[in-house]
Amino acid sequence: MKDLLTFISERLLYVIFMFQKSTTTLLLVAVLFAVTGCSNDEFRISGTISGAAEDEYLLLREVKPGFLEPIDSVMPGQDGKFSFRSATEWPAFYMLSTGSDDFLTLLVSQGDKIEVKAARGSLASPEALRGSEGTSVMLGFSEEHRKVIDELQHLTNVYDDSIMSPRLPILMDSLDSRAADIVEELRERALTLLAGNSSSMVSLYLLNQQVVPGLQLFDPAKDPELFFRADSALYALYPGSDLVLDLHSFVAGLRKSVAAGTGTVTGTIPIVGTMMPEIALPDPGGDTLRLSSLRGRVVLVDFWASWCPPCREENPNLVKMYDIYHWKGFDIFQVSLDLRQEEWTEAIRKDRLGRWNHVSDLRYRDSEVVKRFGLTQIPASFLIDREGRVVAVNLRGVDLSKKLGELLGAQ
Repeated sequence: MKDLLTFISERLLYVIFMFQKSTTTLLLVAVLFAVTGCSNDEFRISGTISGAAEDEYLLLREVKPGFLEPIDSVMPGQDGKFSFRSATEWPAFYMLSTGSDDFLTLLVSQGDKIEVKAARGSLASPEALRGSEGTSVMLGFSEEHRKVIDELQHLTNVYDDSIMSPRLPILMDSLDSRAADIVEELRERALTLLAGNSSSMVSLYLLNQQVVPGLQLFDPAKDPELFFRADSALYALYPGSDLVLDLHSFVAGLRKSVAAGTGTVTGTIPIVGTMMPEIALPDPGGDTLRLSSLRGRVVLVDFWASWCPPCREENPNLVKMYDIYHWKGFDIFQVSLDLRQEEWTEAIRKDRLGRWNHVSDLRYRDSEVVKRFGLTQIPASFLIDREGRVVAVNLRGVDLSKKLGELLGAQ
């Protein structure tokens, strides 16, 4: 098993990307509806955004399980001022954005009058925000999280600078111990906030945090009681909230697995050296594609979704790897956890992924592959050899390129 620092080092590129965009694994989502409601449910979001381009729109979307629901869009005035009015029956998360890579997540309740002052390109770190205590808590934790990432990056730099040193084994013990302490300190801070926000949707935000992609702050299999308590409190207060109902459904399955003594939330994640299980799902045209049809080629099985920022960030690298190695026997089999056909196919078109295989049952967390493979987050990928055996897990960027070079011959 890799040590913690090495694990973290391999994922820092993605966490930096994620912090530029958002503060929570919960934001992985996108599509369409209109919100209406009585005057008692109304809320207002207003403020000033500096540096916005001329004719640029500011978007407001509500976070739903598996997608974002567009609510409204406005063009800020020449002075940068903007204002939104809408309504919500339950406390909910809303995304204020100028584009896919620049947004702020707000926790909004009925009657809230939220004021935001921010700069274009830095919405996730507003200069000032008032009118939403929950959002302030989230922003405070996000800032602490960002400091943790900076510390981990420093440790990674020390590690990289010492690669050729004969003292590396001794140094690694110290670096890995410090990395573990840093992560535990963040976890303790999150536990304190969970205890102080048990009746707030902030707890849902905290439970979905990742230290870095692939490393959850709270693992449901190891910390089930945290999820049980949050579910009990939130379901009693907000039984009609889509996000709370999604948590409630997840916790129902978690309770069953704990009662059965399985020690896992879902299925079994394939590991290096094992055979990759069969996947047979519909392609965008409705025809069933089987992973086994690619036997004899080196295949990257990549689990992703159109609403997943780090997944989309990696797609250009997949296009590059495909261009370099396809003629040598490399292929890609992408499995989407989208809910909406149009969002899935539009992401394939926009990211120029149409040359390889795509499948999905369009069931988000209820997808059969989520349960069978024990997936708790995406992106997740498995590189399999010509016989269908797993040779590497969750390789991205340069690491994927190096491994393909080993298997198929470097350019």
